[in-house]
Amino acid sequence: MYNKMNKRMMKKAFMALAACALIASCQQKGKTEANAENADSVAVDSMVSDSVRYEGVVPAADGPGIRYELALANDSTDGFSLVMTYLEAENGKDKVFYYTGKKEDVKKTVDGVEKMAYKLNLGKKEDTEYFLVLNDSTLRMVNEDLKEGVAGGTKYDLKLKK
Repeated sequence: MYNKMNKRMMKKAFMALAACALIASCQQKGKTEANAENADSVAVDSMVSDSVRYEGVVPAADGPGIRYELALANDSTDGFSLVMTYLEAENGKDKVFYYTGKKEDVKKTVDGVEKMAYKLNLGKKEDTEYFLVLNDSTLRMVNEDLKEGVAGGTKYDLKLKK
């Protein structure tokens, strides 16, 4: 019971932090956030200013792709903000989903090689994303065993946004 209460308290604390960052972001940007071209990046921009940002478009089963915009906090919160945009998902219009939470570092030995990845819990247990750290500028979407699900892994890369 203590563990569940602790998780709830941490989740509430992070959500409060995210709300404060969003308010600060809104004050800095003024009315320009209402522009449609900036609407997709609101959740990523609401992360603390000291974050690392990655972007990429991965293949989708029923459309041209899914755009990922991921911000990882560079502080002790280990927070993340993720915007997933399903391109042309509903009648030719994009469908956007926003997620925030705490990333977990995952280290596993895969085929004799030590690998490092980030685990992002997007809600339910089955809604978990894993991103393998390839180098300083690239993350690759992988399965929970830190292996690529299909050949052609570069299609599943997120690149550092500068």
